[in-house]
Amino acid sequence: MKRTITLICCLLYSFFAVGQTRINAGIGYFGENISNPGIVLEFEYEKMHAEDFSIPIRADFGLHSNPGFNALTFDVHTGFRKYFESGFMLEQAIGLGLIGKKFKNDIWFFDDYSYGISHGNKTVIGFMPSITMGAGYNLSKEKKGVDLIWIRPKIFWDLGFRPLNLPYWALQMGLTHTFKTR
Repeated sequence: MKRTITLICCLLYSFFAVGQTRINAGIGYFGENISNPGIVLEFEYEKMHAEDFSIPIRADFGLHSNPGFNALTFDVHTGFRKYFESGFMLEQAIGLGLIGKKFKNDIWFFDDYSYGISHGNKTVIGFMPSITMGAGYNLSKEKKGVDLIWIRPKIFWDLGFRPLNLPYWALQMGLTHTFKTR
């Protein structure tokens, strides 16, 4: 118990410690199974803990189309990001969110794994945990502003429809720009 309290105190201290913060926004391609096209918008609060290390909190709004449904997603991620002198960047994050699906067929939908749902022509909302890993490059590494291009493979679940052993996956590619630095 004492170790848990110490860990929580250290995490809280590290998050609220004095350091530079950035407010970022981005846009990118969201391809479920790569070929099902979509778009993702992101808004990010990035807390710098060292010159080359940060802990971003990111909210993603996504929209993508699948042959059987259209999906609207909202999820909040936190993780870490490591910058290198070359301009290269690595990141990882976990997230929680919601996915809303509007099915294109009548009443019933069955996916490729024979999971079915009776949706009654209504939007079905599910709980959506996710994991992302990312790599990118800082296009403005010599400037005061930050422009990142990135690619993020993403694994996510729709726990209202499929079990944990059958996640969805997507590929995100895009650009993030820093609008404010404090």
